[in-house]
Amino acid sequence: MKKILAIVLCIVLAGSCLVALSACGKQEGETAEETFKAGVWAVVENGEETGATYTFTESMKECSYDNGTTAIGFDYEIQGNDYVFHMGAADDNTTANVIFSDDDNCTVAWADRGVTETLKYIGEAEATENTETENTETERRMIINSEPVVITAKDGFDNAGVTELICDATETYSFTKSDDSTTWKVFVLDEKFADGARYLAQAQQPALEGDGTLKIEEGKYIYILCSESAFTADSASEATLSIDYAAADDEDVTPDKLFTKGVWSASINGKIDTYFIFDDESNGRTERADGTGGTPFTCEQNGYDAVFHFGSPDDVTEAKFSTGDNTGTFNYGDKTVVYTFELVAGADPVTFEVPAAQ
Repeated sequence: MKKILAIVLCIVLAGSCLVALSACGKQEGETAEETFKAGVWAVVENGEETGATYTFTESMKECSYDNGTTAIGFDYEIQGNDYVFHMGAADDNTTANVIFSDDDNCTVAWADRGVTETLKYIGEAEATENTETENTETERRMIINSEPVVITAKDGFDNAGVTELICDATETYSFTKSDDSTTWKVFVLDEKFADGARYLAQAQQPALEGDGTLKIEEGKYIYILCSESAFTADSASEATLSIDYAAADDEDVTPDKLFTKGVWSASINGKIDTYFIFDDESNGRTERADGTGGTPFTCEQNGYDAVFHFGSPDDVTEAKFSTGDNTGTFNYGDKTVVYTFELVAGADPVTFEVPAAQ
C-alpha cells in the first residue's frame, strides 16, 4: 500500500513540475501570444510607481505612453517571440522582450535602449474628451526682420520631438539643417493641432522634410518634428534647424527650384483650375479640379523659369514665374495661361484625391 501511495505521489509531483515549467515562459522558437490587458500600466522602480504610464487597448492600436513631460502614441504587434512597438509612427519598429509573471505584472526589455522596465496594471483607462487647449508656454512665434529662428533638438525633446511656432508674416522661408544625423519634418497647418504632439506624424503629412523653402501665410501653425525625443534617446544632440527668409525684400536672390515635393493648387482668377502633384522636384502629374482627369509630366526647374513636358518628352511647355509671389505664366502653344500656385498643406502626393465639387 505504501508503495502504491509513493507512486501516486510521484505522478502528482511530476505533473505539478510540468505545469510549473510551462508557466515559466515561452520556449525558444515558440510564438508569444499574451497581449497586454486593456487599461493603464504603471512603470515601477524599487516597488514604487515612477509616474510614467502605458495605456494599452484591446485592439493593440492607439495606445499611448506618458511620463508627465513626454507623451507618445503607438500601436504594437507580436512577431514571433518579440513585441514590436510602433512609437509615434507606423514605420518605427521598436523591439522589446516582454515577460508576464501574471496578468497584472510584467517586465519589458527594450532591445535598442538596453533598458528593462517593470510594469504593473493599475486599472482601466479613464475616458477623456478630445478638446483643444491653449498651451502658450510651448508656443513660439517666428521672428521677422531679425535673426533667424533656430530650432534645436533640445527644444522638442520632452514633447515627442515637436516644437510649435506661429508665422507672423506671409513670406517664403528657408529651412536649413545643421547636419544629416538628425531628421527634421516641417508641418504647416491652418489650425492648432489639438490631438497631442505624439499623434502629429500619424495624422498629418509634412510640407517639407529637411532642407528647402516654403511660402507660409501669416497665422499658420508650424510644427517642427525632430527625430530625437526623450523616448528615442537618452539626451538631445546639438543638431539644429535654422529658419530664415528665403530672400529679403530688397534682395534679388533667385531660388534653385520653386516647386518641392507636394500638392500645389493652380488657380485662375482666384478659382482652383488644376492641381500640380509633384512626386519630387522633377516628376509628377496634374489633376483637373473638376475631376475630368489629368496628365503626367516631367519638369526642369531653373530659378524662376521652368519647362514642363506634359504627357510626352516631345511636349515643351515653358513657364515663367514672377518674383515675390507664386504666379506663373504658362505658354501652351498659342495659348497663355496665368496660374497662381499655393502648396496644399498636409497633402500627400501618393494618396491625394481631388476634393469633391462643392
